[in-house]
Amino acid sequence: MAEDIFIKQRKENLKKLIEADIDPYPAKGERTHYAADIKKKFKKLEGKQVTVLGRIMVKRGHGKILFANIQDVSGQTQLFFRFDNLAKTYNILKYVDMGDYIQATGKVFKTKAGEESVEVTDWKFLSKAMKPLPEKWHGLKDIETRYRKRYLDFLINEESKNKIRTKTMIIQFIREFLMKNGFEEVFTPYLELNPSGAAAKPFKTHLNAYNMDIYMRICTGELWQKMMMVGGFEKTFEIGQAFRNEGVDKAHNPEFTNCEFYWSYADYYDLMNISEKLFSAVVKEICGSYEIIYQGKRLNFKPPFEVVTFREVMQKYAKIDIDKYPTKDAFAKELKKRKFKVDPKAGRGKLIDDYYKETARPKLVQPTFLIDHPVDVSPLAKRKSNEPDKVQQLQLLVCGEELCKGYSELNNPIDQRERFDEQRKLQKSGDEEAFGADDHFVEAMEYGMPPIAGNGIGIERLTTLITDSPVMREIITFPIMKPEK
Repeated sequence: MAEDIFIKQRKENLKKLIEADIDPYPAKGERTHYAADIKKKFKKLEGKQVTVLGRIMVKRGHGKILFANIQDVSGQTQLFFRFDNLAKTYNILKYVDMGDYIQATGKVFKTKAGEESVEVTDWKFLSKAMKPLPEKWHGLKDIETRYRKRYLDFLINEESKNKIRTKTMIIQFIREFLMKNGFEEVFTPYLELNPSGAAAKPFKTHLNAYNMDIYMRICTGELWQKMMMVGGFEKTFEIGQAFRNEGVDKAHNPEFTNCEFYWSYADYYDLMNISEKLFSAVVKEICGSYEIIYQGKRLNFKPPFEVVTFREVMQKYAKIDIDKYPTKDAFAKELKKRKFKVDPKAGRGKLIDDYYKETARPKLVQPTFLIDHPVDVSPLAKRKSNEPDKVQQLQLLVCGEELCKGYSELNNPIDQRERFDEQRKLQKSGDEEAFGADDHFVEAMEYGMPPIAGNGIGIERLTTLITDSPVMREIITFPIMKPEK
């Protein structure tokens, strides 16, 4: 194969370097300037000596003159090698392949073609690449390769690197926003005895030291942060990873980044207020405007956002009044009439949620707060005093996807224990996504838990939206992939 020939040649070049007493893998490199500085600061640097380092991306020339483009984290610059300047090391340049790392020192000048460059007077190897770099990606055929060999994607596609950087900027903005509003950053366990806080199937493993099964958390410390409120904290947040053993699609990944924050003495209306400020501010900060384009749709994050109830949305888009079907059997019977596939193991809450996701959620395009969900859907949320079959919950929906979910947290231990018991029944009936029950959490509530409002923000979904990425994998550094056959 052609690649085998290239690899064979690189191995031969490596051998020649070693024979020439050159270390092809030294421990350290040094520089005085970044590659992009040569052009950006040319007037200041012209005629001065600089040292740059990075990966050789282009190499051209013959005889006693050679040009090369070197790339570092800032971008690229051109290196100019002349035999007269490098009598002792010029011939070694023939062993430099595209993809190799080198360090080069020389004076900044402008070529006859008008390109800002470095005329090299000294250079050395930093690392030998044993495989050739891809020139570019071609069509859909290479999408899997881009994700599987993400390091090459980052190397070739600057846009891919910028998406990862944008995600970091978003996380930093959210962290600073919450801290400015009096929230303390905390860190809670990733491994749990009772994975709870969401309707999701957890990952299960085994802790050898205690000889017991244990689970990866499915949310970012929800119950832990609320127990911290029992202990005297009042405003906390955590940004970290959560894990759900579920399907993979354009908006879901088994491992994802989440921000959850909890606020004592506040309710879900307070959450809507601060969440609206947060989302509008982060979009304005990152994009420079409240308006963004996502997959051809123009979205406006300028506050105020629209607010609608769950019942209203289902009436408008699903053409059903969920209040007329108070039991699982009644609702399931109606869904079957509508030719909707009913999961026999699911409770009423999951059936409602499944039908909502199929019919109504895709219609919510502009930033919209969806509130007052059925109690069956949210076992941890506080009931509405005037509508006890509804809970004080909010979701921010954009383009049919949930960006955040929050609610006035349940702080009545008797009510909480009853709801956990109901979830246990669902688990026994086979519902793998029923909420996990946590008696330790209920015991903490029995010592007295203040009114709390809590919200969870999906960092990847927000980043996907802001970077106009078609799928979540675009902004995950190294997405999980099936092994190659």
